[in-house]
Amino acid sequence: MPDEPRRPRRGRPPRREGPDTRTRLLDAALELFATQGFAATTVRQIAEAVGVRDPAIYAHFAGKQALYDALLAEMGPVSLQALDVDVEELAAATPHDAVPGLVDRLLTAWAQPRALLFTSVLLREGAGEQGPRGMVELIEEALTRLAPPLAHWQESGLVRGDLAVPQLVWELFAPLHIARFLHLRAGAGAADVEAARRVAAAHVAFYLTCVTTRERSPS
Repeated sequence: MPDEPRRPRRGRPPRREGPDTRTRLLDAALELFATQGFAATTVRQIAEAVGVRDPAIYAHFAGKQALYDALLAEMGPVSLQALDVDVEELAAATPHDAVPGLVDRLLTAWAQPRALLFTSVLLREGAGEQGPRGMVELIEEALTRLAPPLAHWQESGLVRGDLAVPQLVWELFAPLHIARFLHLRAGAGAADVEAARRVAAAHVAFYLTCVTTRERSPS
């Protein structure tokens, strides 16, 4: 008699199927930073929320600020993790094709539940104990990463050549944070996300009108 097929086990999935410890620590830190603030949150509280001992945190993070820095890098200003851009693919497209898609990807990332929660944390905490330095480093990294497509578009005559490339990147992304901070915070609903997208779409249209060359822009 052939063996009966094994039935799938019910109940709690094996630990390996759930989020890894690092992700669970980040999620717990995010929740605690949002509910009680960075200063009031302790490493022990984060460890207890995950169900590990304090030393387990230090296998992944140097301390509480390192947890905040990781969240900032993931969901902070012009997060490269959120954008996940292929710079060469971006440069090969035209600004009118590439920029709206890039901004849409960023808005989609900012509208995720974890990012909504972190926006509220960011508004209250800023860059944490590091001060503005951590924020500036992330912005500079994004400017450097996204500069090549703008430079390529300038060389191709698609973007005005009288504007500095870092300024072009800054002018594209900085105003988008107004839409984020006004509409994409903890508790945001579908109407809020739609409002943020309207603000972003208006900004992108204005930006492209201002920086692209008239003779190469779509009619």
